[in-house]
This record gives sequence, structure tokens and C-alpha cells, in this order.
Amino acid sequence: MNNEELINNKFKESVQGIDESTLSKEEFWYKYVINLPIHLRIVYTIFILHQQVLNGGFHQYFLNGYGLFGYLTLDALATINADFTRNQLKEALEKVNSEGLDVETFRKKVFKKEIDKITNFDEGLCDFLEMCDDKFYETEQSLLNLLGLYLMNNP
Repeated sequence: MNNEELINNKFKESVQGIDESTLSKEEFWYKYVINLPIHLRIVYTIFILHQQVLNGGFHQYFLNGYGLFGYLTLDALATINADFTRNQLKEALEKVNSEGLDVETFRKKVFKKEIDKITNFDEGLCDFLEMCDDKFYETEQSLLNLLGLYLMNNP
């Protein structure tokens, strides 16, 4: 099985308990992900980041609510040694959460689309996030390689 198949299979496994109603309930969704076995939590958070950024950038990741997993994803990226991507996400989180909200408050505000700089497409923030996108695109294949390597060693 190649990297792509392995990652896709584990992602499918990670979302078996998620449906549209789950995605509409922040606490339930977050608890579902937190309670996944560690390898599936890592796949879920990193795969979501990867797909959202490839599809529409870091801005889309936050606007679509997936940024509620941002801080959890930092831990996942550290676990697989994806330091470059971790730094990109960390910088993006620092700009989006420039008020320094605690993780839980930030998570709830992202889910409820209450981060004005994101929902109002703040030009300065959008420009910064686009720079993060460009850096992400340069290394996205190595991110998948690191995730695949982690999964091979942590089935």
C-alpha cells in the first residue's frame, strides 16, 4: 500500500462517526476528534489542514471552521516532525488569534465564525495567509510523506 492509500484509508477510518449533524455541533465534533486513537486524530487533523489549504488556503481553513482544530493540529505536526508546516500553521494561528484568546475560546469563535478578521476578509490578514499558503504549497508533498511514514510506524 502506498502513502496515499494508507493516508486515505486511515482518514476514512477516522471519519466513520462523523456526519452532517456532527459537524454542526462544535463540542460533539471536537470531542469526537479528541477521543480518536492518537494515530487517527493525527491523520484527521493533518489531512483536514492539508485538504483545506490546498483547496483554498489557510483563510479557507479558518473560514470553514476547521481552524477550531488548529492548536490540536500543531501537536499532530510536532508528532510527525513536520516542523516547516507546523511553523506555517503556528504563524497563521498567531495572526488569526492576535487577541491571544485561550484555546477553548478561540476554538468556539472559529466554529461560530466570530473571528471578524476572517469573516470580513481583512486585507492584511488575507495577504499574510496567502504568503503562508505559498510556503505550504512548496512543501506539501513532504508533509504527506511524513504522515505516511508516521502511519507505517504507528499502525
